[in-house]
Amino acid sequence: MRIALRWIFAIHRYIGIGLGLLMLMWCLSGIVMMYVPYPSLSGAARQAGLQRLDLGQCCIVPSGGGPPSFSVEMIHGRLLLYGGKTLVDLRTGHEAGGITPADARASAERFARGNSLAATRMTLETIGSDQWTVSGGFRHDRPLYKFSLNDKAGTRLYVSSATGKVVQRVTASQRFWNYLGAVPHWLYFTRLRADPLLWGQVVIWTSLLGSFLVATGLYIGIRQWWVARGVGRWSPYRGFALWHHLPGLLFGVFLLSWIVSGLLSMNPWGLLEGDNRPDTGALRGPPATFARIGAALRAASNTERAADIVSLASAPLNGKLYLIATGRDGRRRRLDAAGQRAPLTQADIAFIAHAILHAPAARPSLVPDGDDYHFAQDGTGPSLPVLRLIAANGDRFYIDPVSGEPVAAFGAADRGYRWLFQGLHRLDFTAAMRTRPGWDVMMLVLLTGASSVAATGVYLGLRHIGRLMARRVDR
Repeated sequence: MRIALRWIFAIHRYIGIGLGLLMLMWCLSGIVMMYVPYPSLSGAARQAGLQRLDLGQCCIVPSGGGPPSFSVEMIHGRLLLYGGKTLVDLRTGHEAGGITPADARASAERFARGNSLAATRMTLETIGSDQWTVSGGFRHDRPLYKFSLNDKAGTRLYVSSATGKVVQRVTASQRFWNYLGAVPHWLYFTRLRADPLLWGQVVIWTSLLGSFLVATGLYIGIRQWWVARGVGRWSPYRGFALWHHLPGLLFGVFLLSWIVSGLLSMNPWGLLEGDNRPDTGALRGPPATFARIGAALRAASNTERAADIVSLASAPLNGKLYLIATGRDGRRRRLDAAGQRAPLTQADIAFIAHAILHAPAARPSLVPDGDDYHFAQDGTGPSLPVLRLIAANGDRFYIDPVSGEPVAAFGAADRGYRWLFQGLHRLDFTAAMRTRPGWDVMMLVLLTGASSVAATGVYLGLRHIGRLMARRVDR
């Protein structure tokens, strides 16, 4: 037993020397991420940068079958239809021929005006990816047009060369704080993240070692407390060792759950692979032909408030073509193929429920403020309200109440992911726990305590190395 204990102490010490700084960085960067998340372009910001559709250009369309889904927007005076890899100029009915730098500049300028960004002069650079566009979510947009606005905020806009849409916005403040927050926290260094397989393995194995480090530390800490308790003390240690031992007892369980949940965020070896997605093909029916699409767009151009529409998007249901018209104010309405308003009916909702569950089902309930699986926090997250459908086996489906499109699904593995990663990592198990500033206080106390455990461990490890080196010099 004594030999085993000696090995546990040695393993904890030397893994701590190797990983202590990484653990401290994870804790401190987690605090930064509470207030400055990784940059992403909100739907509201993108919406504000859209131009009203000039439906007078509508519509000449190609012949043949159309894409399963599509959207229509204005780019540099052109009415364009986006459908997968298809980009059609509706003035001519031909492929748009790609997005030129002039198209991209017009899109960026429109976005800047719509979001009240004071661009003094915009400089253009064409890139493959950088720190803020390195993820796979931008792969279909590359190469990217990067515009530096040279405004007081140091804004950069990224425009897709495939669609002409603004796909990312980053300010100087976001860049600074993310180099202290999300970048080190996720090990999101550009060259490493450019290789998703390597990056994933690095995160998984460092998290595994970190979990082992904390687990051995908890075992040692509890054992030493138990031994000291026999002589009426809390700890057998003094000095920095005491300040590593006691916070470790107080915050060790939280730190272990935090590191393990961070590991689970990577879904290692498919442990929490999503297992239940609605069959959108069964919901939508066969794709509409371009002839039907053209007729529906022409009908939309004659509808009430057509002059206020900034985007049109397809929302086919049960083989019928519907369009979602979004206005300048962000409000959406569903139009049928004749251009008439067509809100979801009870028959539509019954069909959606049956198509998703493949069995007769109760009517979905309207969830105005979200629930413990599908919710927004501080203005971020999914749009609400939604229709919620719960299957007999507990699977949950969330449906857009305007379009009828599924927006989220939680099968057994997804529900596990929600609690084992999101719940443990962010401690947002209930609406009350998510409420700020209570959530801030709770997380700051726990992360500060975890940081003290890591910081004192780093010091003790460095001190141990220093003593070993001093002995070597003496010899």
